[in-house]
Amino acid sequence: MGKKELKVAFLLAIRSLQRGGRTSVILTVLIVGMCFTNMIFLPSLFSGIEQSITTQLVDYEVGNVFVSPELGYQYITNLTDTLGLINGMPGVERATPHISEGATLKYRQRILGVSVRAIMPNDEKYVSPLYTKIITGNYLGNTDTGEVIIGKPVAGNPAIRAEDEFQPSLGGVRVGDSITIAYANGYTKNYIVKGIYSTGWSEADSSVYVSWTDMEQVLGQQPLNYADDITVKTAPGYTDEFVKDELTQYGVSQKVQTTNDLLGKSLGAAFQSFAIINDVSLIVSIIITTVVLFIVITIKTLNSRKQIGILKAIGVDKEVIMHSYGFQVMILAVLGIILGIIVTSLLAVYMALHPIVTPAWSATLYLTPMDLFTNSLILFIAAIVAGYVPAYQVSREDIQSAMRT
Repeated sequence: MGKKELKVAFLLAIRSLQRGGRTSVILTVLIVGMCFTNMIFLPSLFSGIEQSITTQLVDYEVGNVFVSPELGYQYITNLTDTLGLINGMPGVERATPHISEGATLKYRQRILGVSVRAIMPNDEKYVSPLYTKIITGNYLGNTDTGEVIIGKPVAGNPAIRAEDEFQPSLGGVRVGDSITIAYANGYTKNYIVKGIYSTGWSEADSSVYVSWTDMEQVLGQQPLNYADDITVKTAPGYTDEFVKDELTQYGVSQKVQTTNDLLGKSLGAAFQSFAIINDVSLIVSIIITTVVLFIVITIKTLNSRKQIGILKAIGVDKEVIMHSYGFQVMILAVLGIILGIIVTSLLAVYMALHPIVTPAWSATLYLTPMDLFTNSLILFIAAIVAGYVPAYQVSREDIQSAMRT
């Protein structure tokens, strides 16, 4: 079939769409657009949840590379030398230690068990965005003692009764209030609340942070030369695997794992379930889209059988007729895909401003240009298949049968 015949088929397609009525065209485009949105919404939501969990784990728990004690040891010992070694490695932006102690918080009539985490506040800024999540008050300083920052769920809301709380809290602590922390080792100390933060990550928000200097006083270790773990932030341009290999190769004897290593162990099954749900959702959406478009084009071609008979009678080749209906489907599919991309993008913007928030994570739609291109291509191919099958069948009818319809 030559270019001239294709141009004729395209012209017939345009004229047919114009004569078919705007309502029919608009409804078909709307169907294709909603099919596209349905195809991409659920997978993008699950991808958003996965990205949210991964980001929050990196930001507030394990960093890009996580260094934990050797097998058989409770702590990372000789902390000063270990930090110096790690921070001197290529690809390492900053490494910072953590140590956690079980404790009981007391405020007025409220008593709450929490984990108190000691950090080196200035170094922590390079590894974690915790300092940007302060909603009232201020972040910790390296030499702060007797001051603490607490998560919003720990602080609580004075307007909510204890029996109505989703999780136990101190009932409405504010910046400047004094709380008592009784540590598991028997050490008790009064603290001033310096800041209240909210990260959206339950493990971090349910904790209390003090400076490393303060924890030295609590544990009676000056300097405090051991830690529960060290989180490492990789420098731009370096991969987590590269930094891990560098650390293990050049003398870091502790257990070194990347974020992917840890996710594979703890959340690998959950992420695999997300992938299965995404695949099922995509397959179902493709089937629905193909069937809907097949029905729409079949009805359109059956209603146009007399017109097809007239075109054949005046000498128009059946392939030109078939391709004219194929072009109609392509035009409707392209318009529907554009509409679907616009709707999906608006949903992504809306959910970025109003994410789905749970006590454990928050999520938005995670869209990439490749996702949009792949789904557009799949839907376009499905539309062509759905359009050409009825067009092929009707275009093969003889003139008399078509004219009698």
